[in-house]
Amino acid sequence: MPVFHVQLNGKKVSTAGVGKLGVLSAIVSWVQRAGEDAAMTLHVGGLITPTAEHVRWLDRNLKVGDEVCIRVIEDAPIDRPRSRERLDLSKDLRAQKRYVKQMAKKFGWKIVTA
Repeated sequence: MPVFHVQLNGKKVSTAGVGKLGVLSAIVSWVQRAGEDAAMTLHVGGLITPTAEHVRWLDRNLKVGDEVCIRVIEDAPIDRPRSRERLDLSKDLRAQKRYVKQMAKKFGWKIVTA
């Protein structure tokens, strides 16, 4: 299984992994919106699929000149995530239904159930 060893400006900030089934991501983002200051961030997180658990190791603000290094390694010990959140399947289903109803209204569609 792949593990991400993440360094910021030459210092280790996280070693992350989700096991054999899941999603692992390391994302550097820059956002500039009208009337707001620009924001740059580093996020390391993922999803452990068998338990439907979202995990997060790192959310860090960045500045110009920062150097992010991600080394992909195999089966190394990982750090404990800073947060773990199980997906509430009934809450997720309600959110999906609400979204479908909103989109139907937006497009003038009528929902017919069996």
